[in-house]
Parts: sequence; structure tokens; C-alpha cells
Amino acid sequence: MPDKTHTTLHPFVRKVAHALRRRCGVHHDARMVLAISGGRDSVALTAAVAALAPRRGWNLVPTVAHVQHHLRDNGEAEQDAAFVAALAERYRLPARRADLDLSACGGNMEAVARHHRYAALTRIAAQVGATFVVTAHHADDQLETLLMRLLRGASVKGLAAMAWRRPLAAKSGTALIRPMLAVDRAQIEEFLSDVGQDWREDRTNADTSRLRARLRQQVLPALRDIDARAPRRAVRLADHLRQVNGLIELATNEAAQRMPQDDNGAVLDRATARDLPRVVLGALLRRLLAEQGVGADRLGGRCIGPILRAIRDHKGGQRRFSVRPSVTVTVTRDTVRIARDSD
Repeated sequence: MPDKTHTTLHPFVRKVAHALRRRCGVHHDARMVLAISGGRDSVALTAAVAALAPRRGWNLVPTVAHVQHHLRDNGEAEQDAAFVAALAERYRLPARRADLDLSACGGNMEAVARHHRYAALTRIAAQVGATFVVTAHHADDQLETLLMRLLRGASVKGLAAMAWRRPLAAKSGTALIRPMLAVDRAQIEEFLSDVGQDWREDRTNADTSRLRARLRQQVLPALRDIDARAPRRAVRLADHLRQVNGLIELATNEAAQRMPQDDNGAVLDRATARDLPRVVLGALLRRLLAEQGVGADRLGGRCIGPILRAIRDHKGGQRRFSVRPSVTVTVTRDTVRIARDSD
């Protein structure tokens, strides 16, 4: 096991410690679940938290958690699980494992696996009484996420990318935290080299048919050649956009409070709606449609844009937009009604 005193003083660990306290709100004696895949980033997280845990100012109670998705048939996934079990033993940390059966799940398997993985981590957190689930997302991941969402035409909310801290699940009382957003991939590799710690490589990360992997291999190296600080700049930009989104949400809340609603939907005064800043009106429409059961994937610019233009122009008559078969937005001369169609 690496010398904990030396490891604790490492610049990487100091950055993680600062983020845990200042950005993630981790308190003394906190119980936490570390989401560990066995890859470079999560292994660095394990080593850093293991070094901090016994320190007098922390006294953390971490548990290593590994989720086996059973999506690879070549034995590598089980080797990853065995590696994580040995890693936890090396750092004298308790470990839990969750096995998923996704064989009956359809749709985007990457998204499905992520959803079930977080559900499994939520269950483990409840079992061990943890307040936090910690992931190893770092500055390069933030840059990749920001670029992915930019390419997909995300709003300000989407471009805010990954938060340092957010609720893990509704009513769970557990927070998902990302203290490694303070560091980039180069700093992670330097730390692991300095402490003599190896890691596992997941070959699916090299599959450039996946957008994130393609950005990682083809775009990020070019950006880092232009400016090595690009990942950390992405973190600062996302932080700024998160604050901007907070202001938009405040304005949206104020607009929503002035609007009459009933069980069948909501009615906006069109003149009042027209006077709202476009970004606030767009956020308000998305919220009202979501309350009628419209999924976030249906609320992009292609859906919202025509409705916004109809509200903000000065034409009369009645225009009707079907957002999904049972939910419509009707724009008249004086009103905008978001409602479910009556059977």
C-alpha cells in the first residue's frame, strides 16, 4: 500500500480535497460510496480518498462500489470486477458489488446502463448509510460533455454540463458529487505514476462509433495542443453557465407563478408571454410541457422554436401545435394554451 503521508501531500490529492470541501460540501465523518470501474480515473479517486479518509480533518467512511453490467462476454468485465475487489483490499476499504441484468432493456443501451448503474449506486448508498456517491468525472470529461451538448444544440441548461454536486435520485437524500472536476487527465496519470498504481483499460472507450470516444481521440488532443488549459476552461465555463441557468430558472418561476393553471393545463396571456425574454419563454414552455408528460427528448429547438415564433409574432387566428398525440399548444390572438386533449 502506498505511503499515505506522501500520497496525501500530492498536489492531485490536495486538489481533490479542496473540491470535496469547497465544491461538493463534504463534511467531517461523511459516509460515501465510491463508484469504481477499475479504469484510470476511478482508481485515482480510490487512492486519493483512501489517503484522505483517516486524516483528522476528514475521518471519512468510504465504501468501494463496482457495478457489473454484464454487457461484455469476453471475460474482461469479470477481470475488471476482480481488479476492483483487489484494489479495495489494497487500500483497506470495504467493497460492494452490484450485478445488472439489462437483457430485456431496449433503446440507447449506454443511457439505459447509466440509469440502472445510478439506481444500483443509490441502493448501495442506502445499504451503507452513505450521504454521498462519488464519481471520477474530471475536467476532460467536462469538456467532452460540453462539446457533445453543443453539437446536439443544447440550451443553456444543457451546456452547464456536469455539476460538482446534484441530488442522486428524487427523495433519496443522497448527493452525487464529482470532486475530480478540479483536475485533468494528465494530472491523473501523473498521480498514478507517482504512487505506482496501475489500472484497467476498457476497450469500449476506444470505439469511435460513439461520439464521446470520437471527441476524446480526435478532437480533445487538438484542443489541448492549442491550449493545454482547455479542459479546465471548460469547467469554468460550465460553472458560469450553471449560474446563468439559475437566473433563467428564477425568472421562469416568477412567470409561472403569474399564470392560471388547472388539471388540464395552463393558459398564458399572449401579450405577457411575448414580452418575456425569449430564453425565459422557452424555458417556461418546456416546463409546462414537461408537466403534461412530454419527455425532455421531445423538447428541443425543433419542437419549441415554431411555438416561440408563433407566440412572438403579431398574427391573429388560431394555430395549433401537436407536441405529442395527447398534448397540444394552441396560440390564439390573445392566449397560449398548453393542454392535454380531452378524450
